[in-house]
Amino acid sequence: MVPLYLLGCGYTLTRLAREEARRGRPVRAVTRDEARREELSREGVQLLSLDEAVASSKGAHVVISIPPEAGLDTSLSGSLARTAPSRLVYLSSTGVYGGARGHVDEDTPVDSASPRAQGRIEGEAKYRPLGGISLRIAGIYGPGRGLHERIRAGTLRIPESGGGRISRVHVDDLVEAIRVVLERGEPGGTWCVADDRPATQAETAAWLCARLGLPPPPTVPLASLHESLQGDRAISNARLKALGWRPRYPDFIAGFSALLDAGASG
Repeated sequence: MVPLYLLGCGYTLTRLAREEARRGRPVRAVTRDEARREELSREGVQLLSLDEAVASSKGAHVVISIPPEAGLDTSLSGSLARTAPSRLVYLSSTGVYGGARGHVDEDTPVDSASPRAQGRIEGEAKYRPLGGISLRIAGIYGPGRGLHERIRAGTLRIPESGGGRISRVHVDDLVEAIRVVLERGEPGGTWCVADDRPATQAETAAWLCARLGLPPPPTVPLASLHESLQGDRAISNARLKALGWRPRYPDFIAGFSALLDAGASG
């Protein structure tokens, strides 16, 4: 079984590491988070420094989830070019599309003028010559992370207009997307990862508040929210589905229902 190297093992890749290790796959991970290191170690994942991981990754499958602000993409891509892993996936973001609105897919032009998009665009470009596959990921939610937690904490704010459509993906569906492209994705290709149904903040929050029995969150001017919440776009997953991927949670109702049911039973 080909070893799996996970560089920048945060929320998503910790979940992937745990599942792959339980399947008996050799997993090597890089993370500086002590709690995650302890969790991964308990699962039998081998913990390495970044230099150790890159140096031993020849012929392996490598997934990179190191944010652009770490400033490592240039040196890391150069090192990986020398060690030559057999498969390489870079976890990017739908933020590369900047202010694009409406239907968005892999052929939609990226917004290189957007400071928020620039780091991811540059990262994709550095790994692509190595056969790196770019996954442009919509908003990730799952256990301990998402609108349900912000509503419970009382920190969620909804735009006065209700806001535009936002695409999301459950972390378990993202983990499966990574598996699919590692197995069948064309080297150097790009795939968007999102569920089947974009929804506004207002629609999602209204459903969650009804389910949780909590009052609706306060409203604020749209311009006061983070730029990622000010758009209106629907991210297409058609190209990923063509590889055989199907979301277990096709919309926010299915995904949040599963999370809330698990919380109620656990």
